[in-house]
Amino acid sequence: MTGLATIHPLSPGAHERGVTLDNWAEPPQNRWTFLHLDEVLATVRIPASSRPEPLAVDMAPLTDLVSPRYEPTGRIVGHAPIWKVLAETFTDAFLVLHHGRLKTESYAESMTASTRHLLMSVTKTVVGVIANALVDEGLLGFHDRVGDVIPQLRQSGFAGATVRDILDMRSGVRFSETYHDPDADVYRMEHAIHWRTPRADVPTTLHDFLATLPQEREHGGTFHYRSSETNVLAWLCERAAGTDLATLIHEMVWEPMGAEDEAAITVDSVGTAVGDGGMCATARDVARFAEMLRHSGISPSGRKVGPSWFTTDTLLGTEDLRTAFAETSSPTGMPGGHYRNQVWVPFPDRTTFLALGIHGQMVYVNQRAAVTGVKLSTWPTARNAAYFYDSLAAFEIVAAHLGKTHFAAHPAAIREHR
Repeated sequence: MTGLATIHPLSPGAHERGVTLDNWAEPPQNRWTFLHLDEVLATVRIPASSRPEPLAVDMAPLTDLVSPRYEPTGRIVGHAPIWKVLAETFTDAFLVLHHGRLKTESYAESMTASTRHLLMSVTKTVVGVIANALVDEGLLGFHDRVGDVIPQLRQSGFAGATVRDILDMRSGVRFSETYHDPDADVYRMEHAIHWRTPRADVPTTLHDFLATLPQEREHGGTFHYRSSETNVLAWLCERAAGTDLATLIHEMVWEPMGAEDEAAITVDSVGTAVGDGGMCATARDVARFAEMLRHSGISPSGRKVGPSWFTTDTLLGTEDLRTAFAETSSPTGMPGGHYRNQVWVPFPDRTTFLALGIHGQMVYVNQRAAVTGVKLSTWPTARNAAYFYDSLAAFEIVAAHLGKTHFAAHPAAIREHR
């Protein structure tokens, strides 16, 4: 079903634009590469659904709504129409659905409705849905130990961690997720998966790299955001189901969800998919994914995708989970929020949740307002607090307008994200 793309070396189109393995995610190259990743990195395809579900369209003039603008500290510094916010936060695609009906859709000149865009860590949420579905089917257990499922990790720091520890990023494994530090573990992992030029001191495959990570504290403790956790989770899913991640995404998400377009995911030198951030998909299919989550794992036509309890479990979490989140040293900036099942729950009211990716990827689900949204971007930097505040506020203003709910984005809501 899937096939390894032969993009070695970079495509002629990439060479013409000065793209290399070490600059493809940096400006100005990323405004092209995020939309043409199969010309930069090796990918495998994820076919569209054999029964695509059309999106109902009921357009409304929403981008003229006025939204707050923020400075990096979280202080409101003015207001502007949403269309201006989108333009000034390097937006490539912006979609909003209300009760499953497409209300607004806009694209940058470089992108169309059929263009795939790199999702970065929104991929994590897709993997989280698959893991929970495998638990629902009895193929994986929340209390299963990583070392029991994956023998190659029995000597690693992950060995004694449970599936639940990995899902909620509460293992005790040491992994630094500091961007723009060439020696941070997150960058070393990028060398291993060939998102950067290979390094002599870094293993040359994703699985070999994961096996080198040590344990530094007890499992099941405080939350720490680490992309390595999701790659282990994807490996657990592959072992439990007996097939590769791209196949799992197609069979367990893209096919039953009714995806209209083919997606893709990057792979390392031996074909292992990058579960922490390698998916590319169209904005409309990401919106279908968001709607499925809003409907507790059911597609608009009634097809089951994720377990019925996934969304409720994610939103409610546990008191222990919120304590672990509050005590983290990771820069979350979400007071009263939590992280569950590879999903961010930013507000204490637990009716809104997010899937996030660096460089400005955001999936917004507001159950109270029955609003879902997608914003795909190419920020010049991995993180930008002001851009993030602006983006979340734009969705909150739209949701308040459509759902007649209270505008909830505020300076203390969210400060950092991945």
